[in-house]
Amino acid sequence: MTTGEKIAALRREHKLSQEALGEKLGLSRQAVSKWEADQAVPTMDNLMELSRLFGVPVDTLLRPDAPFPAAPAEDGAGKESEDAPAAPETPSAPRQPRRNKAVLIGGAALLCVSLACSAVCAWSTVRLRTEVEGLRSLVNGLSLNSTVYYPQTDTNDDFAESSESVAIDPNDPEKLLVTFSAMPREISDGETAKFLIHSDGQSWECEPATTNPYSGSLTIPLVDDYSVYLALTGADGGTRNLFVASESSLKDRFSLFVTAAWQDGRRTANYAGYIETMVYCGGNDVQPVSGRVVLEKDGRQVKEQEIDVKGSLSSDGYDDAVEYFGDAVFYTQINWRDLDGTLDYQLKVEITDNYGRVFTADVV
Repeated sequence: MTTGEKIAALRREHKLSQEALGEKLGLSRQAVSKWEADQAVPTMDNLMELSRLFGVPVDTLLRPDAPFPAAPAEDGAGKESEDAPAAPETPSAPRQPRRNKAVLIGGAALLCVSLACSAVCAWSTVRLRTEVEGLRSLVNGLSLNSTVYYPQTDTNDDFAESSESVAIDPNDPEKLLVTFSAMPREISDGETAKFLIHSDGQSWECEPATTNPYSGSLTIPLVDDYSVYLALTGADGGTRNLFVASESSLKDRFSLFVTAAWQDGRRTANYAGYIETMVYCGGNDVQPVSGRVVLEKDGRQVKEQEIDVKGSLSSDGYDDAVEYFGDAVFYTQINWRDLDGTLDYQLKVEITDNYGRVFTADVV
């Protein structure tokens, strides 16, 4: 089974929806869906959280040839057979022997419980040791040019200060501009530094522009998630890689989501009425700035009508969409009556964002 198939199977076994699993991991439903479709691979910190949540080793999730744990079989021990003969009745015994018998039975029960607890503790110790060894092998297996990427932790005590930010590259909206800064608590004599960005098997690196603190920036493709590390190499050649920050669901964050539908009107031989366009911004860095309704036939534009994006946002208290974040609804009146009398047309809405990208939706 692939990693995605295993995640999907474990999620269903634990009766979780994709959205519920995403909430437990602090991610979107789309990120979980991409994992299960094998369109993306979880980061190391997400793999460790999945391992903890589902109770399986990380190695089992990643290796296709690793045995997938089956659902535990029901233990039939302790069930009485319906065909077992009833115990023969025994004559009443004196009170003292009966009390001694109860003490013996209680002692035997306590001994059984003690042995069971010892067995569980021993099994847990062996399992934990196996998972630690598997995780150590996995981390070593993720080396890239002798670089080891350690899992993310909730607290980062490696730095006196650190920061990271990401935005669309203003020179290329299909790329991300990542800036970062980090000051380690400990610096050895002769150590050299470089920043690394790791995402789904890809890596980018750069030398720091400053050294106190270390800072820099990188332009990378618009990936969905990544992690930033500061790699410090000592005079002896040994490298320690310090986790700085990570990002996820970036494609959703830097996108507009558009839907369009007839609010009031008829499409017979004419197109007349109001079209309702709804726009949702994944993040406050991306806003709608203009739009239009387009009527096409055979791939050729026949009619167009401007959508008053700026006017609508301004009436809602936003200045040229600079402060806009969230849902926006635009109503556009259409009155195209001089058509050729057929309905062989395609009607769509185009919304342009502040980076010049166009997002399209068919009018339904």
